[in-house]
Amino acid sequence: MLSPLTSLPRFPQFPVISLSSNLKPISRKVFFRSPFLVSAIGSDGRYYPSPTDDDPPEAPEDSMHGISKFEQIRRQSAQARKLQEEEFEKDQPLFLKALEETEDVPDSLRNDDSGDDLFGEIDKAIALKREEFIRKGLIKGKTTPEPELEGLGEEDLEPEEVADLYEITNLQGLSEIPVNGDGEDTFEERPDLDDVNGGDLSTSFDIDFDEFGKSTARIVEPKFKMSLAELLDESRVVPVSVFGNLEVEITGISDDSRVVESGNLFVCRVGKNVDGHLFFSEADKRGAVAVVASKEISIEETLGCKALVIVEDTDSVLASLAASFYRHPSRNMSVIGITGTNGKTTTCFLIKSTYEAMGLRTGMLNTVSHCVHGDNQLESNDMTPDAITIQSVIAKMVHNGTEALVMDASSEGLELERFDEIDFDIAVFTNLMRNHSDFTGTEEEYKNAIAKLFQRMVDPARHRKIVNIDDPNAKFFIAQGNPDVPVLTFALENKNADVYALKFELSLFETQVLVNTPQGILEISSGLLGRHNIYNILAAVTVGIAVGAPLEDIVRGIEEVDAVPGRFELIDEEQAFGVIVDHARTPDSLSRLLDSVRELGPRRIITVFGSVGESERGKRPMMAKIATDKSDVTILTSDNPKKEDPLDILDDMLSGVGWTMQEYLKYGENDYYPPLANGHRLFLHDIRRVAVRCAVAMGEEGDVVVVAGKGHETYQIEGEKKEFFDDREECREALQYVDELHRAGIDTSEFPWRLPESH
Repeated sequence: MLSPLTSLPRFPQFPVISLSSNLKPISRKVFFRSPFLVSAIGSDGRYYPSPTDDDPPEAPEDSMHGISKFEQIRRQSAQARKLQEEEFEKDQPLFLKALEETEDVPDSLRNDDSGDDLFGEIDKAIALKREEFIRKGLIKGKTTPEPELEGLGEEDLEPEEVADLYEITNLQGLSEIPVNGDGEDTFEERPDLDDVNGGDLSTSFDIDFDEFGKSTARIVEPKFKMSLAELLDESRVVPVSVFGNLEVEITGISDDSRVVESGNLFVCRVGKNVDGHLFFSEADKRGAVAVVASKEISIEETLGCKALVIVEDTDSVLASLAASFYRHPSRNMSVIGITGTNGKTTTCFLIKSTYEAMGLRTGMLNTVSHCVHGDNQLESNDMTPDAITIQSVIAKMVHNGTEALVMDASSEGLELERFDEIDFDIAVFTNLMRNHSDFTGTEEEYKNAIAKLFQRMVDPARHRKIVNIDDPNAKFFIAQGNPDVPVLTFALENKNADVYALKFELSLFETQVLVNTPQGILEISSGLLGRHNIYNILAAVTVGIAVGAPLEDIVRGIEEVDAVPGRFELIDEEQAFGVIVDHARTPDSLSRLLDSVRELGPRRIITVFGSVGESERGKRPMMAKIATDKSDVTILTSDNPKKEDPLDILDDMLSGVGWTMQEYLKYGENDYYPPLANGHRLFLHDIRRVAVRCAVAMGEEGDVVVVAGKGHETYQIEGEKKEFFDDREECREALQYVDELHRAGIDTSEFPWRLPESH
């Protein structure tokens, strides 16, 4: 819903982004290798770069005739809206015909205002709309003629016989197909289709309005190929030395020997635990025709490898090689990068939906989803992709018509140079917290890694910085890059921001927030729950304001996102208490999660969480302390223990409350676990499925059960085994299981552990 801004002051320090045509064009020149370029290969087989390689790049030519990227977005949005209106006008007769065939509203349904029957409410709304169209003369009323009962009056028949006679009359015209003596059907000549229903076939099928207009697009795989010499030239990679035939044709790039295909260039990377040079022979067997390495390796006795390129550091050239091979796809779309500790994934979903409300085909790339545009998902086993995969996915998006991309620019990806060749247009900063899970360096290194995204904001004509100024690090990120690049800010507490919340209301069912922007006041009702999601909503609104999106599109886009997989996701099986699944797996994220749940006003919070094996040992006691302080009942369990003993992990977690595993087991001998010093309860079970069921079994009206740690993940790693496990599905099964116990008359409030009052 929208309310015009009539009396609130403007913000002169942050002027509204103009969509004037005098902005710097956003297109770039595509550089093609000259066919007369002589390869700089000496008689000794070594590579000698030409002095022209050091020349500065040519200035980009103005192929967009002075039209800025923001003006392009506005025009594309207007064009898409016009197409939608044309589609509606074209399909209007079909909609009206379908409404004409809709039955009248039964009196019982018309007078039912309980709202308990969702489908009944939908039927009621459709039928009422039909009546409105009949009054306006757009469609004709449906009349049902009374069947003539020849020879008999209804008063002479029993009620059941009257119903049978009606049915027989309605079936008039249908004939039985006899079976001949050989047991075969005797087919009669069928009537012409034009004679059926007077030539009108609209009553011969039903229309599914939920699926009308929706179709899953077929994702087309683009094909790329170029010679190794062209690739080195395009990427401006300067080798230490080269051997073999540089004119060999490359049809793909890979740094994983297990997925190398025939015609690929194999890049030998040196990781923390694995040296890619050791797997060159496997890549050769799978069809690699060239290799880039940082060590000298022999290609003389290989099966098909025809060229070797040696560089100082393969990691530093990987992004450039990948971007050049896939023709720098990010230059052909608008790219929004979101960085920070928390909120990146949810903000991605919100911005994607906002852009799609403007009529733009928008892709998304984060740890939850690789989406080309719309609902067209790409299957991926690696949700933290390397530079090659990122460029390949973006190229696939461009090839399939994607116009904008929203992506999670994690600190790890920025530090490891995975995003170096992505042409970002907008940088969004959510927040900076301690105890992050995606970076192993110091706090200062973590901060500097995030800053790399903002350092690339240098062009005032097309770049934008979006910053949360409630965060104490806001000024640091605003100062990165070119200070002339426009900055738009958002906040929940700071009313000096460009976009801020005037007021908000939280509940277990929805979040309502009134948002002040330089363009007007927005009233948003969102299915995303918790205070932290207000920040994510504000970030998405600010991006919409930055690109000049219509306010109604911003509201519609944000309200379209009811839930984000594994992010404060509400599991609703019509139970009397709340069940929330969330990905929180650090002390800070768990604390923020439980604070958000407490703000909803539950009677009790029952929390289940575990700690990953073989890592994060220092976080285990901290997280147990946070959970027991902020939850009325805490159940410690396992979460991907891997090769570590789950009981050892639980012992580390118990130390956070001053207990040991021996003490806990001793309590169990007496079948009684005393409350903690703060009066809260603590239990543990090393089998996660059991822990989830126990937590759900404890839930009573007004409680909220929180299952934290996995979120959208769908696996559990124990030893060498990786098996399917989804917290959300486990919660649903547990709710059904507990419901069966309740119907059997079993009280689960003290199940499976006894509470103090039972002694």
